[in-house]
Amino acid sequence: MKARTLKTLTSILAISCVGTAYAQAPSAPPPAPAADAAQDIPLDFIVVTAQRRTQRLVDVPISVATATPEDLERAGATSIENLTKVTPGIYLQRAVYGLSPTIRGIGSTLTTSGGEQNVALYVDEIYYSTPTGNIFDLASVAGVEVLKGPQGTLFGRNATGGAILVRTLDPGFTPAGRFNVSYERFDQVRTSGYLNVPLGEKVAINGSVAYRHSNGYVRDLKTDKITNEGESFTARGKLLLEPTDNFQVVFTAAHADFDDPSGSDTKNIRPARLVAAVGGPIATDRYHSSNNTEQTIETRTDEYSARARLDLEAGTVSSFTALLRNKLDALNEIDLSYANQNVGLQVNTKVFSQEVNFASRDDRPFTYVTGLYYFRSRGKVPFVTSTGAPLSNSAGRLEAAAGYADGTYRFGDLSLIAGIRYSDEKRQTWSAAGVLAPSPYTRIQKANDKQWTPRVGLSYALDEETRIYTTYSKGFKSGVFDATSPTGPGVTPEKVDAFEAGFKTAAHDITFNAAAFYYDYKDTQVNATISGQNGQVFTQLFNVPKSRIYGVEADASLRLSEAFDLRAAVAYTHARYVDFKSAPGYVDAPTNPATLGGLLYANVSLDVSGKAMVRSPEFTASSTLAYYASLDDNKELEVTLSPYYSSRVHFTFDNSLSQSGYVLFDAAATVTINDNIKVSVFGRNLTDRKYKVSMSQNALSLEGWRYAQPRIYGLSLGYSF
Repeated sequence: MKARTLKTLTSILAISCVGTAYAQAPSAPPPAPAADAAQDIPLDFIVVTAQRRTQRLVDVPISVATATPEDLERAGATSIENLTKVTPGIYLQRAVYGLSPTIRGIGSTLTTSGGEQNVALYVDEIYYSTPTGNIFDLASVAGVEVLKGPQGTLFGRNATGGAILVRTLDPGFTPAGRFNVSYERFDQVRTSGYLNVPLGEKVAINGSVAYRHSNGYVRDLKTDKITNEGESFTARGKLLLEPTDNFQVVFTAAHADFDDPSGSDTKNIRPARLVAAVGGPIATDRYHSSNNTEQTIETRTDEYSARARLDLEAGTVSSFTALLRNKLDALNEIDLSYANQNVGLQVNTKVFSQEVNFASRDDRPFTYVTGLYYFRSRGKVPFVTSTGAPLSNSAGRLEAAAGYADGTYRFGDLSLIAGIRYSDEKRQTWSAAGVLAPSPYTRIQKANDKQWTPRVGLSYALDEETRIYTTYSKGFKSGVFDATSPTGPGVTPEKVDAFEAGFKTAAHDITFNAAAFYYDYKDTQVNATISGQNGQVFTQLFNVPKSRIYGVEADASLRLSEAFDLRAAVAYTHARYVDFKSAPGYVDAPTNPATLGGLLYANVSLDVSGKAMVRSPEFTASSTLAYYASLDDNKELEVTLSPYYSSRVHFTFDNSLSQSGYVLFDAAATVTINDNIKVSVFGRNLTDRKYKVSMSQNALSLEGWRYAQPRIYGLSLGYSF
């Protein structure tokens, strides 16, 4: 890792000379608001692309949470993983191999079993389908939109829970740049930079880099060696061509390396008798681990894409073309002790997508978006091993095609909303058990899922800045075969019927949004850890026949005075399994033959109907209070306090493992000098709240959990022009 760190730092210095800027706003990012400038940015000017065209947030009949780069910075959200703090109703859990988002109770943990998430992630309109490629630092981000509820009409694939839209800075025709470096507790260093360079009146380029390295703080009980040292590196370069006033194309090349075993730092709190006898001592606190094998989680993601836009008299034609490659290499302990039981895994994925759409002008009674979409994925799992012994290998392919149309017709203050999408997805998987690749495959599985997903609704303008709306929409996620289990049957498509009613208002100094929702959720796709003979552990997919979700949300932004502004949000979500009579679980049953006379825990089926859905806290709330003041010598001070609350979170289907409610406090103080230099001190989890971010069971552990990071504090320095 030391050699890689040196190489990466050298790369940062080289790439920082090529840099980034903002195309949808000024090419340079705005400095931190000064006390007198804060009033100059009207809150009713927030625009989003939730309906595949640029609109005011208040005009969109969808529950959308937005976050600007400043919002993320104030809340200490240096990674997409921290979006939970600024968008209640969304719960982002770091699964072992990738990020697992849940919106309003709908989420998935299918990070390696061949499935995709049911909360779709888009970066600059490009769909990131591979869960192991969705953890990255928020370098050169222009904004984030979280679309809540099924987005099956406009975003289609695997958006039953919603969609996360990340926009990065596009090239512009004004020179701009920024560099930032921070030093944090546990010797964690973060650095990022971008630079925008116009090459004439028709061509501009930018580039951005971000690097993070942490020495870690978890030590092995026997050797005292650090076991969670980690680093990540991302680079993104763009080329903008504008040959005419009405045509532009942006070419993007991006690369991300992630090498951090923290996702596998799970403690075996209640080990099986066999593990307790031969695997001790066993770590249970935040600062120690007990593993024979050096934990490894390494991912690599590459993106090559082109976005073209042609403005016509009738509207805009857009094209999005992308090639994405992702690779995962992992080796992780499953006994969470020195008993030396581990799983090795490699996953290689290659994805191509092409979309073309047409968005009409917005100055007419009838506005609409229509388009065609094609997606092709090729994946391989060359090996799955258990303590060196081969378990399986597999390969799969998926081809999906879709057509969609969505429009709004205005009758004065009343608007009728209607849309439809048709999806056709063909999936095929080849697999073999007990052999390492290359080898002949012994089983072939095929499926073809077709689905119509409509959206209808009404919106009414109470005045120019206030709307009420009600909608019905349908979400769809196609079936999945088990890529890491040679015997698993896979799962059928999941579907959700969603009803929502909302209220939105926006003025110069205040915005307020509220929504109520009800979901009828069928055949939810979930996975769980299953034990085979002699304690072998693998994942397997399941369908939950029926679930029901309902709740309410509200958020507000207020400019209290020239010196203070406040952003706050709260969400209530009631998510329950209505019919789940064969949920996988574990019990201590010494008479069960599979337990080897009680040495292991028994894998059983449980009726969990009526239990709370996993990773769905009933209440979440967050806020950020900001204070601005002018100092001497043209300096500005900004102080922020950002509390976050979550009620109890369940991590197992039977609700036997859960994290009780907790409150977190983040804060920062920033001094801006001449609009160019920023110096900040910050702290996250200031009260050092000890809480769990994941919990799990298998035959070797009846209770395993992973702690969140302890208190983090640090200093950052930034320069921009």
